[in-house]
Amino acid sequence: MGNDANEMVRMAVDATLNGDLDLATRVMAADDRVDALERSTLSKTIVAVMQEAPVAADLRFLVCTLGVVGEIEKVGDHAVKLARRATKLSGNFPAEMRVALQELGELARKEFSGALRLYCDFSSTLAQEIIAGDQAVDTAYSRARNEVFGLIRQNPSSTETLVRCIECFHALEHVADNAVAIASRMSMIHSH
Repeated sequence: MGNDANEMVRMAVDATLNGDLDLATRVMAADDRVDALERSTLSKTIVAVMQEAPVAADLRFLVCTLGVVGEIEKVGDHAVKLARRATKLSGNFPAEMRVALQELGELARKEFSGALRLYCDFSSTLAQEIIAGDQAVDTAYSRARNEVFGLIRQNPSSTETLVRCIECFHALEHVADNAVAIASRMSMIHSH
């Protein structure tokens, strides 16, 4: 599920940068699979809690799983939002902002990939790197947003397109926030 959501983010960034409406449509369709995996995982986790009556660390891990699955599903939703913006931009993503979007996409995906690794193989060092790495994502997002505001001031007739551009960056910033939420959850259960 996590790998699917991460791939959706990659595809959504590519669709936005390249004006690839077919790829954007594929991202939106992929959300059904992520949603189905979320339902399946939630169901299996709840059944495990009810049938096995886990205690202490096992129960914390299963409860944490419920939250992690929700964060992964949100990443899929952010990829869909980005893909929808790509369709509305119709290949008109500002050339001045292409590198910034690609860089923010890579930063957000790196954060999310690390968070997924934490679930399977916890490392307090990696968890702290992910949590601290959110500052770089927030800084990149703020810088991009400010650059877009500057473009709006230079060319007010492009405001609608440029606001959609900001929304693209915002979707990626949220992906990193979901990664931080996963890292925080995993840190909490491993601190006991």
